[in-house]
Amino acid sequence: MSWIGRHAREIEAIATAVTALVAIAALVGVKVQLDTAERLQQSQSARDIYRGFLTLSVTHPEYAEPDFCAISDGPNLPAYEAFVEYMLYTAEQVVAMDVEWGPVFENAFAAHAPYFCADADWSGYTEDVAALITRLRATACPAPVTC
Repeated sequence: MSWIGRHAREIEAIATAVTALVAIAALVGVKVQLDTAERLQQSQSARDIYRGFLTLSVTHPEYAEPDFCAISDGPNLPAYEAFVEYMLYTAEQVVAMDVEWGPVFENAFAAHAPYFCADADWSGYTEDVAALITRLRATACPAPVTC
């Protein structure tokens, strides 16, 4: 009897173990690829949303650098509120991908301080964006907004 015949069971067990390890490695590789593709998609979506926000800011500079008192008494208040909501949504998406964008949005929010100060309830946003709003309100809202 040959060596292979004498050790067939051991060889078969080793081959089965190697097959199982290769299958596990393949599953891990697929998971890594799926996670990477998802991160890339989220990153691209965040960039697209931010690009849209910049376009909106250029198209409507009266909302990007607002005179809140003039807007709050006029017919453009709903459009301005929608602008701020889009800015907040953009911040949620972009900061979720990279917290280094926080200062960019702190700067963007500062132009809207009277609007943020006029309403005390800013719940419902992500933790990062809520923290940005809280910091802005702590420094920019010592007194109520009066127009």
